[in-house]
Amino acid sequence: MIEREILAKALEIVARSESRDVEAIAATLRKDLEMIVSTCADDDVCGVPPLAETPGVNVYLLSANGACLSLTRDPEAALGLVLAEVGES
Repeated sequence: MIEREILAKALEIVARSESRDVEAIAATLRKDLEMIVSTCADDDVCGVPPLAETPGVNVYLLSANGACLSLTRDPEAALGLVLAEVGES
């Protein structure tokens, strides 16, 4: 579970980041908040709407149910974030 305060700080960091480089933002979250953060292209994500949408980066919650990783909308089930780079359409 990600504490609500930590999740709010993470979303603020993503929203305020001058860079839209998901790897750079992920590194900041890992360093500053000691979070589990994965990255991918938004086109690779399906089935779950983003928790937050910012210019160039969508944020998803990552959960682990048993041995499988998946995306969730439930902060209580989340163990980390996925930052998905949104390409220009």
